[in-house]
Amino acid sequence: MLIADRDDRYRFVTQPAHAAVAGQFAERWGTDTIADPAPSAAVVAATYNHDNGWYEYDCQLHRDDDGDLIGFRDVPPERWVTFYEDGIDSVADLDAYAGILASLHGSGIRRQRYGLSPEMPATDDPHYEAFVDSEERRQRRLAEKLQRAGDDRFTDEDADALAALHDTGGPPSKESRLWRNYALLQTLDTLSLAVCATLGPGEETTLPGTPSMAGGLTVAAVDETTSRLDPYPFGSSPLTVDVPGRTVAKDALTGDADLFERYYGAPQESLTVSLRPA
Repeated sequence: MLIADRDDRYRFVTQPAHAAVAGQFAERWGTDTIADPAPSAAVVAATYNHDNGWYEYDCQLHRDDDGDLIGFRDVPPERWVTFYEDGIDSVADLDAYAGILASLHGSGIRRQRYGLSPEMPATDDPHYEAFVDSEERRQRRLAEKLQRAGDDRFTDEDADALAALHDTGGPPSKESRLWRNYALLQTLDTLSLAVCATLGPGEETTLPGTPSMAGGLTVAAVDETTSRLDPYPFGSSPLTVDVPGRTVAKDALTGDADLFERYYGAPQESLTVSLRPA
C-alpha cells in the first residue's frame, strides 16, 4: 500500500493501482528524441502487471507491532517474498519476455536495482537472499525458453547482459535492449510512485538511469495534481492520468480504530494528475 502523508489525512493507493498508472506511462512513453519501448507489448505488459502479487495484501490496511501503518517499504520479508513470487508467476504465464522484466524488477529491489539505486539497503535477510537466487534462476529459464524458440526479442547481447547482472549485481558493460527495458521499467515504476504518493507538493527528485537521459529524469511536484518533468518523455502534453485511492483523516486511525471500517468507510475517489514539461 502506498501511503501519502498529507497534513491531517492519509491518501491510500494500492500497488496494483499504482502499477496501472505506470502502465499508462509505458504506453505513452517516447518522443522524437526518446525511443519508444521495444518490444512494446512485452514492456507494457510487464509494467502494468509488475505489482500483481500485492492485490490480496492491499485489500486492507496493516499495522506493525508498534501500531504504525505499514507502507509498501515496510512489509515483513516473509510476506513480501510470497506475494512477489505469485505476482511474477502471473506475468511469466502471460509472456516469457515480460516475465523476465517483472522478475528482474523483483530481484532488483533486493540488489539495489542492479546498480541504479546504490543508496538502497543491501539484502541481508535470508528470505530476500533466497528470493533473489530463485528469481535469477527463473530469469535464466525464461531466457533459455526464448532462445530455444528463436524469439528475436531476446538476443545474444541480452543473454550476456543477464549473466553480467547476476554475476556483478551492477549494470552490464555492453549495450543491451534487455537492460534498457529493465532500466525503463524502474523509471516508470518510480515515476508512478512519485505521482501517486511519495513526492509531496513542492518536492523534487531525479530518477537516475533513465534510458536516453544522461542526467536522469527530474520530477517536480507543483501540487497534488500537477507535476513537471525534465526532459519531458511523452508524445503529448499534458499527459493526464487518474489515480484511484481512498482518503482517511489521521485522527480516525488512532488508537484501536478498526482499519477495515475506516478504510472501506471512505469512498474510492480518483485524483486527476497532469504531467507537463518543466
